[in-house]
Amino acid sequence: MTGPRRARLDRLTDRWRARHEARVAAEGRPSADAEREAHADAFFPWRTQSAAEYAATYGAAMVGYTYDDYSYSDPGLEAWLRELGEALRARGRRC
Repeated sequence: MTGPRRARLDRLTDRWRARHEARVAAEGRPSADAEREAHADAFFPWRTQSAAEYAATYGAAMVGYTYDDYSYSDPGLEAWLRELGEALRARGRRC
């Protein structure tokens, strides 16, 4: 998608992201359910690989990353997932 349609989509995405981040700042992140937390722990190599390395390797294939929208019982896992979300957005991914 290029041109005016892309620009409009980018504006709408940026507006949604700003509203979402304001809501999270005001209300906090909801807790991940047990299944999401188990998937995050099992599927992401957060103990052995940095979030930046993971984003560099797999970021191009990741669409709709939402694991950083939740809070997790393990602070290390939560920090890694948030860092991954930041890295993906910095690379231009519209997550």
